Amino acid sequence: MNCNDLTSLQYPLREDVQKLVQGGYVALASKQIIYLLEHDLVDEKQRARLELEQHLLAIEERDYPYDKEEALKLLRTIQDDATEDTLDKYRMQGFADYSLKDGEIHYHKRFIDTLLKTNPLFLKKNETSKDMQLRISLLSRMKERGHAEADISVHIGLRIASSAYRKGEVVSIDLPLPVQSTYMSNVRITAQSAHMIGCDPVSSKRRYAHFRGVLEQDEECWIECSYTNSLVYNDMDRIQQNCKIKNVKAKSEAPYLVRTPYLEALAKSIVGFETNPVAKARLIYEYITHNVRYSFVRSYQSIANLAEYGAANRKGDCGIQAALFIELCRICMIKANWQGGMYVTPYEVGNHDWATFEVPGYGTCYADCSFGGGAHRLGNTELERYYFGNLDVMRLPCCNALAYRKDIPSEHWFDDPTDNQRGEAYYDSCSLTSNDLVSERKTLKFMLRD
Repeated sequence: MNCNDLTSLQYPLREDVQKLVQGGYVALASKQIIYLLEHDLVDEKQRARLELEQHLLAIEERDYPYDKEEALKLLRTIQDDATEDTLDKYRMQGFADYSLKDGEIHYHKRFIDTLLKTNPLFLKKNETSKDMQLRISLLSRMKERGHAEADISVHIGLRIASSAYRKGEVVSIDLPLPVQSTYMSNVRITAQSAHMIGCDPVSSKRRYAHFRGVLEQDEECWIECSYTNSLVYNDMDRIQQNCKIKNVKAKSEAPYLVRTPYLEALAKSIVGFETNPVAKARLIYEYITHNVRYSFVRSYQSIANLAEYGAANRKGDCGIQAALFIELCRICMIKANWQGGMYVTPYEVGNHDWATFEVPGYGTCYADCSFGGGAHRLGNTELERYYFGNLDVMRLPCCNALAYRKDIPSEHWFDDPTDNQRGEAYYDSCSLTSNDLVSERKTLKFMLRD
């Protein structure tokens, strides 16, 4: 099969395999897939789907490592009096994502992070975090001055974990680089480690610096880059009053952004008979921020339609929420696209995704549904409203499209063929996953301009 081509994810999975997969019977499902493929009992499309499912079974096990006993032990690190009933309650409320392994519940590797980020019991801590205070102060700055600028430098690196290191073997490493964006300028690679063999053009949808060579144990491949973010405040009330009424058709981007009857019905129920594109986009944004709760989720590779997943389950991380906003906008004839990469503060560098949308007669605006939803949970209406139409300056976009890497020929599966945040690595002899890699990212400079 063509690694990193997830097209077949939109094909139905055979019932005999699906039953085993849903029950979490990984070994039996794998055995069934091998039997069907070896005996040539499927057509070409189903063969591609089953080969992909074989790959996804291993990812599912990595994404849900904790049985009930292990999960409860972790829960008690943040809630001393937690019991099995407490864990069950969080699961039923949707705060603790889970899957099945041999019929037994196993919890997501980041279910604790989801609880800390979204459960009312812990929200007070979020309200006083340095990150939240920075967002609030920058909102005031943007509204007062009408613009904000920041000079930023970051270090982005990867090294092979000791457990995965292979002495003397050639390894390839791809590190995220900034892509072209209307608010970025002065983008430069200021320093780099050994083994860099080139980088993609700035116009690439997903941009990488490429490294290849034989590494010493614990040797890091890295780049340091600097850039300036310059953002102008978008007064969305004024823009809504003055925008043109124009409908724009969009194609689906299978398998992640696909128009379905459910999403069409949902879009209609949200916007009703509204015709103003900004008003429609605002209604969609408010629906997501008020109804779709933040949750860390399993690998995007294993979710057939990110937008529909977010809508049906009313949960999802920043990327799921961005995908839902994009697809609902497209259904409502508004041009919308993906933007993602990193969120850079003076204190840390993290992963983040958001959306762009076009306002006829005005230009590009932004929507950060997950940050807006976080503000809504804290009762900060002003910050919630701000993230419809606007961004903060703490952005490092590394991809301008939600697209798997099927266009890049490879014999190896990438750990994240959908986004571009941490980077990728593989030996000539085998693929490497996030468990095999150590990400080294830090902020070198963060200076707001007067």
